[in-house]
Amino acid sequence: TTVDQLRVRRLVTATCLAVVAFGLTSVGGRPASASDLPSVLTLVGHGWGHGRGMGQYGALGYANDGWSYQQILAHYYGGTTLGSVPSSTAVTVHLTELDGVSVTVSPMVAVSTPPGQTVYSNPGGDETVSGSNGFVRAYAGQIVVNTSGQVWNVVPLDTYVEGVVPREMPANWPATALEAQAVAARSYVLASAGSGGMICDTPACQVYGGDPAQYPGSLSSQSNAAVTATAGQVLFACGSDPVCGLLGQVALAQYSSSTGGYTAGGAFPAVADDGDSTPSNPNHTWYANIPTPAVQAAFPSVGTLQSVTVTQRNGLGDLGGRVLQMVLVGTAGRQAVTGDQLAGALGLKSDWFAITDTNPPPGSDTGYWVVGADGSVYPFGSAPSYGSMLGHPLAAPVIGMAPTGDGAGYWLVGGDGGIFSFGDARFFGSTGNLRLTAPVLGVASTADSNGYWLVATDGGIFSFGDARFFGSTGNLRLVRPIVAMARTGDGNGYWLVASDGGIFSFGDARFYGSASGLDLAAPIVGMVPTSDGRGYWLVAADGGIFAFGDAGFVGSLGGSGVTDAVSVSATPDGGGYVIVTRSGKVYSFGDATYYGDPATTVSGWSGKAIGIFARG
Repeated sequence: TTVDQLRVRRLVTATCLAVVAFGLTSVGGRPASASDLPSVLTLVGHGWGHGRGMGQYGALGYANDGWSYQQILAHYYGGTTLGSVPSSTAVTVHLTELDGVSVTVSPMVAVSTPPGQTVYSNPGGDETVSGSNGFVRAYAGQIVVNTSGQVWNVVPLDTYVEGVVPREMPANWPATALEAQAVAARSYVLASAGSGGMICDTPACQVYGGDPAQYPGSLSSQSNAAVTATAGQVLFACGSDPVCGLLGQVALAQYSSSTGGYTAGGAFPAVADDGDSTPSNPNHTWYANIPTPAVQAAFPSVGTLQSVTVTQRNGLGDLGGRVLQMVLVGTAGRQAVTGDQLAGALGLKSDWFAITDTNPPPGSDTGYWVVGADGSVYPFGSAPSYGSMLGHPLAAPVIGMAPTGDGAGYWLVGGDGGIFSFGDARFFGSTGNLRLTAPVLGVASTADSNGYWLVATDGGIFSFGDARFFGSTGNLRLVRPIVAMARTGDGNGYWLVASDGGIFSFGDARFYGSASGLDLAAPIVGMVPTSDGRGYWLVAADGGIFAFGDAGFVGSLGGSGVTDAVSVSATPDGGGYVIVTRSGKVYSFGDATYYGDPATTVSGWSGKAIGIFARG
């Protein structure tokens, strides 16, 4: 064993300087050829719409949880305050579908004929407006037809809002959701058009359909009740300023169908939107298959598409958040686009998405997850996202992750042993309610993913599900704390490694050597076994790699100046590995592919990675 240790030490020392340049070069990633892209790109995404301000499905979720409309509005529109304006304030709506067509107003009661236009009004009720294009609707207030072929509806503010609420939100939703919608719609029209200004009647502004009672199966009594309950109420955009209402600074209260679980920020502070995950929301998580030729057709300047790379996200929520910028590379050149531009060109529901491959070839290097102490999970390559704890309260920082065997889920674990399950990962128990002798430092799943082990810094082992207990160091006096755990391929054993590189083997896990007794430049921080369980790699905080058994050495960061490496993960074939630093930088070696990292692509990244976990 001593000879093996010295051999490994000499190997690492002799090759460090030679491989550092390769490691840093590989961070840029290998250029993709046309054959690297499938004929169809599979996307996973969240939300529908721009995600700014209120999410309507989120409002539904919160209303179902008993929130008042005031609580819903305060959650989404931070920095605003509720106030009132006269409900009779006039709003002018452009009826866009009637542009340039012949129009008939019934009853034909012309109340005035200003230059270039005719104004119709029916004191006894609505006017019915008919167009030669088949348009027929009933409107309260006045109808104005000008000689340029435009038609307007001039209507009192709250009457206008009655025509908006059931067109923007189902009228059978809970009262407090409808009330929040009424206040948002009222605020939006005044902020965007102003008193006496003009607004359109389409989704480009907000949908207005005239008198809601005219529609078959109308539930206008419910939606009108929400308008009446909030009569004249708007959001002012200056917090608690006492003169805010006097100045008329109404907030532009944007809203969208679904935020996907996190609002986009902008005029209002970004917030986690737990209400969005209400079971009736089909847009919380969505999938799309986009033919690669469709991308090429939308962006012809790149030629034949070779690669699609996300270069920046907003860092809010799952997947690393919304796409701020991405680069399309093809045979004719490259083009930088925003996520919103790509979504608009391809008809995606939102700019919050990731490109993934749901059927990767068996044993292939397809991607990895980088996990943050705040519970964030950032997928790269084709590693899918199934959720994260970002934005949710944690009793203790997240310190570990274990993917399921099929890569269709994962567990996160906190320092108190609390377990969070995502995708097809099942919950089998935790130590979250126990008083621990030492904090939990990691989790490892069984071979069939029907159980897992938790390991503490004293080497104490906690078994759940079908995970068997093979022993621990919990009753030993350790020279240095345990820093990582890894199981054998069949799950009938496991290794523990201490920060001095000492290895402890249990069950069918065999001892292939250790770094204990070596003059380490930095403490050991992680361990990963080979796929056949006949070897393992250790990684030190300086990125130095120590290979034992059949684990091959293909490079390290030792001597490069890195001081904050936290984890290593190997490719399925054992021909390479990736190292992640606390700052979120990922370095690839051997046949491991660099797919990106939080430090480079995630805006607002916390800078506290705790591990990297390969999919495959």
